[in-house]
Order: sequence, then C-alpha cells, then structure tokens
Amino acid sequence: MLTFEGRNAIVTGAGGGIGLACAIMLTECGIHVIATDLKDRPEALDGHIDETAFVRGDITDDAVIAECVRRSQAAGGVDYLVTSAGVFSPDDGSMLDLRGDTIDRTMQINTLSAIQLARQSLTLLKESPAPAMVHVASMVGLRNMENIFEGGPSDAYQLSKAAMVSASRSLAMQLAGDGIRCNTVCPGCVVTPMTEQIYADPERVRAMEARTPLGRIGRPEDIAGACAYLLSDQASFVTGIDLVVDGGQMAKL
Repeated sequence: MLTFEGRNAIVTGAGGGIGLACAIMLTECGIHVIATDLKDRPEALDGHIDETAFVRGDITDDAVIAECVRRSQAAGGVDYLVTSAGVFSPDDGSMLDLRGDTIDRTMQINTLSAIQLARQSLTLLKESPAPAMVHVASMVGLRNMENIFEGGPSDAYQLSKAAMVSASRSLAMQLAGDGIRCNTVCPGCVVTPMTEQIYADPERVRAMEARTPLGRIGRPEDIAGACAYLLSDQASFVTGIDLVVDGGQMAKL
C-alpha cells in the first residue's frame, strides 16, 4: 500500500488527460487535492474533488498559482506537487522556423509554470513531513521525436520537456537538504485530449502499437500510477530521476 494519510497535493492540468487521472488517483489514495486547469471542472471529478477544491484559470498567471497554494494551505498545507499542465501548439515545428511566441507560450505552460508553482509552494513544502513533487515531462525530453525526419520536429514541445527534465534535476539537488524530493515522469505514447488528433488515424495507432514492446498505447492512468509511486513514502530514497513510462520504447532505441 502506498502511504498518503493526511497529505495535501496541488495538481495542475487536471481538466483532462494525465492531470485528471492523477487528481482522481491521488484522491482515491486519501490525499486532499487542489486541482487546477484552464478548462472547466470536468464531471469526472465528481465524488473526488468538490467545487471549492478546483481552481479554474491560466497556470501561467501567478495569481492562479497563488490561489492554489492558498487553498491547499487552508486545507492543511502543501505536501505534494504534480505539474501536468501542458500544451502542444499546432504551429509547432523546427526551431529554425518557429515564431518566438509559439516557443514562449509552450515554455511558459510546459515548464515555467511548474517552476513558479514550486517557488510559491516552497515555504509550505519545507513544513511538510514528507514533501515531494513530480513533473510530467516526456520521453521526447530525453530523446528526439520519432517523426523528426518523416513529419518534421516539434521543437517547442521537445525543448519545453527537455527543460522540465533539467529543471527537475536541478530542483532535486537544490532542495535535497530540505528533504524535498523532485522527480519527473516521462510518458511515451499516451492517448489524452491533447494528443487525440494524433490517434484519430487507426493506421498510425497500429504503427505506434507495433513499435511499443508491450504492444499498446499508454493510458493516463499508467502515468498517474507512476506519479503516485514517486510521491509516496515508498519512494522516500528516490529523487532526481526521470521515470520513463513508455511500454518499453526507449529500451530498444
């Protein structure tokens, strides 16, 4: 059993996909979750997170982050952070051609918002008996995308995830003396609202499944389970790592 009794967490990107799965799984583990997303509170949170525990807003807005921290503090503190807010721009492409605003917005949501949440939560995290944070990065933060030659790169997304991996490792080292653990989860192919257009083509899905040793596309719950482990006391000696959850893809590259 993973141990979470009396703990509080802030989960970003909880309006769907991986963030939603994390929010649900953590509440099922007994954690009080403050969830946030730019989208409306999803019905899937019914019975898990009430209206007062959901903050609707842009995670790049410092005031939204501050409100999440305030509500978590009112509930008892901040023990855990799960930063899952993410964006994949339709304007993404090669860094040689990308407009600056595409890179800036992608970095702000995918990376800088997580750093700002960590910064604003730091005082409360230091007061926690077992503080930890997990940042949802990506396999492409560690390796190039498979379609870099066939379909062209998506450099804004890839750069943002690589930056998240690097930032998480740095935070892990800087905060280890305070007992705060920091890790990333790096998903492979996972069906989420952000990626559903990619998986609309059955032929492409079959090709992805064929490239994955476990023979299937990932589910948000697969990533949520990894996040729950990394937050738990059972992972109390784990920090500064990048846990790849990809069905074995990277093992064969």
